[in-house]
Amino acid sequence: MAFTRPARASLRRAAALALSALALAGCTPRAVVPDGERARVHEALDGTQRYLRVAVTVHPLFGDTSMRLLLDAPPAEVDLLRGGQDEIIPPPPAERILAPGTAVRVLQVEFPTGLLIARRVVMSPRYHPWVYLQVAGEPRPCVLVLSQTAVTAEDITAEVDRVLTADDPAPALRALPAEQRDAVLRKELTDGMPVRAVEMAWGQPERRRIDRPNGTEEWAWPGGKRRAFFQDEKLVRWER
Repeated sequence: MAFTRPARASLRRAAALALSALALAGCTPRAVVPDGERARVHEALDGTQRYLRVAVTVHPLFGDTSMRLLLDAPPAEVDLLRGGQDEIIPPPPAERILAPGTAVRVLQVEFPTGLLIARRVVMSPRYHPWVYLQVAGEPRPCVLVLSQTAVTAEDITAEVDRVLTADDPAPALRALPAEQRDAVLRKELTDGMPVRAVEMAWGQPERRRIDRPNGTEEWAWPGGKRRAFFQDEKLVRWER
């Protein structure tokens, strides 16, 4: 098809605008998930019923106020969106906290493509894969934002499993003493918590160091900003 000179000029302007938008975003996708791996992810997750494994905070999805962002980590530890000077843009303030055991349905996993990135709101983590969730009691679509580095179905499902589980943790939450249960619902820790309660409050750690002869265990979350120390599977100390 031949384009007229005005049409070619219009296409050049559109391309320039697209490049400007890429520069403003400050990043491009760091990994491409092969089609076969995407198909495996869709088969494993799309349409499935799950529960929140951990208490999560609910935020507007940065500039896209029609959706909500779910975070299992404190906002200060989140690096999902960067500005033109490569500075980290923090998520908007949390609106509320959802309890472990909240029922969710995985609507779909969405992988970024050129057309899809262009359709997403500029001030959003639009270069990342998104997991769309239908959350009980929340009328707006909710999103888990995944990393840009996962390339296999196992990597991606492991990220999702960090926040979601097929087994309802609500009975375990209800079985906790009131003080510990209330702390989980605030995403906080308190002395004597069992390891399961700490996981429900702070999420799964990045590293575990276990000394079985002495009955001690140390957990560390990404960046080393949070650590928890256990004696005989009970929380004795933590750092934040």
